Amino acid sequence: MADKKFEKQIPNNVVSLESSKCCGEGCKKKSEKAGFCAEHFDWFKAGLITKEGMKAPDFDKKHYYYVASKKAA
Repeated sequence: MADKKFEKQIPNNVVSLESSKCCGEGCKKKSEKAGFCAEHFDWFKAGLITKEGMKAPDFDKKHYYYVASKKAA
């Protein structure tokens, strides 16, 4: 009897990563990884945007170095 009680419980600490749109600011592309499209996921990894999709406080400086590193590669 006790086993049936625990079978139907859904954990409340599970976060769904399946959102339909990228959470990047103003982006309308389909999300691919962790709620971002491919381009914004790279930006997130580089620290250009936060996990909520907003620009970082020092976005301009980081974007300058991000573009320079992409040109060098």
